[in-house]
Amino acid sequence: MKVGAFISSSIFGSANGNQFLYDIFFLDLKSLLHIPKSENKQLKLTTRWALFLLLGTWFWSACETGGITGEYVANQPPSTFMTIAGIDREEDFRLSSQITISWWGNDPDGYIAGYEYAINDTSEGAWTFTTKTDSTFILPITEGQTIDDVLFKIRAIDNDGAKDPIGARLRYPIINSTPTVAFKTNETPADTMFGIASFGWSIDDPDGLLNVRSTQIAINDTVNGWVDVPFDQTNEGQIFISLAVDNSSLGAATAQLFLGRSYSSAITGSGDFIFVEGIEVGTTNTAYIRTIDAAGAVSQMDQTQWFVKQQTSKVLLLNDIGKSSSISDMNWHLSYLKELGIEPDVWLINTGQPALGTIELSDQFPKVVDPTLKKTLASWDHIYWISDDVDRNIVHALDITSEFFSRGGTMFATIPMKEVSQEDVIFNFLPVDSIGYFPSGGIETGFVVNRGTEIVSPSDESAPTLKLDGRVVGWLPIKPISGSTLLYEADYRATTLLGFITDYTLMEGVSVQSPEQNLIYFGMDLTKLNGNNNMREFLDYMCVQKLGFKN
Repeated sequence: MKVGAFISSSIFGSANGNQFLYDIFFLDLKSLLHIPKSENKQLKLTTRWALFLLLGTWFWSACETGGITGEYVANQPPSTFMTIAGIDREEDFRLSSQITISWWGNDPDGYIAGYEYAINDTSEGAWTFTTKTDSTFILPITEGQTIDDVLFKIRAIDNDGAKDPIGARLRYPIINSTPTVAFKTNETPADTMFGIASFGWSIDDPDGLLNVRSTQIAINDTVNGWVDVPFDQTNEGQIFISLAVDNSSLGAATAQLFLGRSYSSAITGSGDFIFVEGIEVGTTNTAYIRTIDAAGAVSQMDQTQWFVKQQTSKVLLLNDIGKSSSISDMNWHLSYLKELGIEPDVWLINTGQPALGTIELSDQFPKVVDPTLKKTLASWDHIYWISDDVDRNIVHALDITSEFFSRGGTMFATIPMKEVSQEDVIFNFLPVDSIGYFPSGGIETGFVVNRGTEIVSPSDESAPTLKLDGRVVGWLPIKPISGSTLLYEADYRATTLLGFITDYTLMEGVSVQSPEQNLIYFGMDLTKLNGNNNMREFLDYMCVQKLGFKN
């Protein structure tokens, strides 16, 4: 390979007698450096070193005698170019403020190390460095205007730090688009709520979410009530908040704002909690939302309404009785609780009927379970749950009451036990191992409890004895899970194919207390068990003495 072609004759052709070296560089170096394998390895190495030594001596001599000559050439600045040289659009066809801009640079004596860009302000402190050759920008529109001509300037920087003194520039004719906002119907409050209400909404901007400056909420007051809601632009415009208010008294109240499903306290840039004024306890409230973009354009408002109910007790009665006697049955329970000095808050959750085995969660509950419903139920110390079917809302209790129990809550649930699958989800919540069944091949057809049957405690003589005041079919006995306590049992009977009634002895449980002692389940309808006229004493024993109920 000839290598001498890249050596200038000003180096090798000088008048100092170095023509010999000039000739050497035009030799075939491959032939000089290649020693056949058959020859001595030491000879091969010696030949190579001799040649390198000869060349090094010449270069040293050339430097001392001025053999390398030429003129110093200063660094040349780079040039910058934009992909688009100009924009010519009519006023009605201006661009969106979100624009992708691209550029490139050229350097005649080096390479491009990066770029600096500036938008509108091109003073020295306003430039931003980048190594990219394209980016998407939200070009700023002067606040209060809908159209603007925005200057974008870019300049290249070479490897020696020299900047293009001219750069490339372009003015973009842009028009601002109004943002939008809308509540999400599956993330708004139910008609009636207690102290916690959650709201979910979506925001959008044709110019891009980066163009959104703020989204706001106001309660009842759209003049002075607007509050900025912190939001993350990476959440694709989805907002979810909760408002928690002290609803222990009627009238105006202030709510604290919480963010997301994690229920994190919203704080200002200075670290203060964010509060929302204007909520009225004991009446219907209206929540308004809006969004504002960087140019100050304000979206249309969206709104939703809900009633804020006062909480007056530490005890909550959940009425999930689906039959027509729901209200009268509830009032029956309330009358005996009142005799104990307990006047619970009441929550009707009896909409809907079981379908395909179980019921969907009542629409009288909040639409959002976590955190809204869970934290709402945890606002009480005790829950008194009445229902006429174990396939109703009680099947969701394991999930919705998790925070209630974790905060030390106690619950009394009275629901007649019926025939359900041994794999039913209800057994994930109730402390029941199994329910009454008939061995295969038998003649038994169903369960019956006769009029006058006593419901007694198997171990506590001080426990009040109840008496059934009418004959009932379809109530099943229960067997407690390991570690739980059987509180009451009764004499269950079985109907047969032959028409006679026989005693049922496999299990006789009626009521059981959980191993944690925070839940008592009673598997009969109490309104039919006051034959001894001692219901007040029974509820005192079960709710007050065993579960610590107090108003």
